[in-house]
Formats: sequence, structure tokens, C-alpha cells
Amino acid sequence: MYIIKKTENRKLSMFDKAWDNAQVAEVTRVNWSEFPYAPNTTAKILYNDYGIYVQMQTDEEEILAKRTKQNSDVSNDSCMEFFFRPNENDPHYLNFEFNPFGTMYFGYRTDRYDYINPDVKNSFFEVESLVEEGNWILQYFVPFSFIDSLYGGHTKKMYGNLYKVGVETDVVHYVTYAPINTDSPDFHRPECFVEFVLE
Repeated sequence: MYIIKKTENRKLSMFDKAWDNAQVAEVTRVNWSEFPYAPNTTAKILYNDYGIYVQMQTDEEEILAKRTKQNSDVSNDSCMEFFFRPNENDPHYLNFEFNPFGTMYFGYRTDRYDYINPDVKNSFFEVESLVEEGNWILQYFVPFSFIDSLYGGHTKKMYGNLYKVGVETDVVHYVTYAPINTDSPDFHRPECFVEFVLE
């Protein structure tokens, strides 16, 4: 279970002190032995009265960024992802995927094949991406008003998983926060989601 702590801050910068209070999720689980590389990747999530802030950070050694078009195959680049169901009574989940450019893939789906790509630009989610030598930080904001427009409301208990992936990177990798029990890499496994609970 990941506890999403509340902040009273209306806006959060990437280096806001409020992030010091967030629970740290280690996104370093190797589920498939043929892909052992697991860069040191962490995630922190906070919420306020207006929505959910997500921040992810990795020390991936060789960053790859090629895709610049929204909803392109950013998971082929160096990529950090968060899939979550914001309403425990609705099977649809949101999948957010970003490369170091801040290029976003955004889907609303029930599984890998049943989905739509809502026409929402990454600026709406206040996407920030900062790449420095040996370090990449990503942050974005998902408004409750947007979630509620899709789901008719959100619940205190949510379900999700966090991922670090690079399909075309120098060292191919597929790592997760919560375990996935499949024979080959597959992040679209909502049955493997774990609890993300608003404090």
C-alpha cells in the first residue's frame, strides 16, 4: 500500500520542501530475469484539494529521447510511467507515460486493447522534465476536476502501479513498483495493481 499524503500547498515546484514529507516508492523491482537492469528509480505522490502531484526520478545511465509527438511510443525511449484507477468502483485506469522531453502518452482504458487517447495536452497536466548528468526528474499534476469528469468522482482508495522502462535504450529494462507475475513484460495488468490511498 502506498499512502498519498496531503499538502496544503496550492502549487508544488519540483524542489518544494513539501516533497520531503511524501512516501518514497522504490520502482526497482525486476520481474523478468532476462532484463536484470534496474536503474535507481523512485516515485513520490502528494495530493491537495485540487488534484494529485506525481514526481519520479531516475539515475538511468544512458538517457534516450527521440519521440516528440504526443501518444507516440514513448516507452521505447527512456520512460517513467504511472497507471492508476482513481475510482475503485470503475475498471478504467489512466496510463501516463513520459520520456525525458516530457513527451506524453496518455490513455484511458480497461486493458491493453480497450482504450481511448483523450485529447488533452501535456501542458494541462503541468508537465515538467529536468535532465541533468546522471539524473532525470519528472513531475506532473492530475486535477481532480478532470478525473471526476471521466469517472463521476474519485475514491479515497485508488489502485495502480509505477514503472521504469526503456525498450530501445542501450540496456533494455522493464522494472516496476508492485510485482507483475507474467511470463513476459506486460505493464497493462490492472489485476496486479496495488492500493494507493489518499491519507
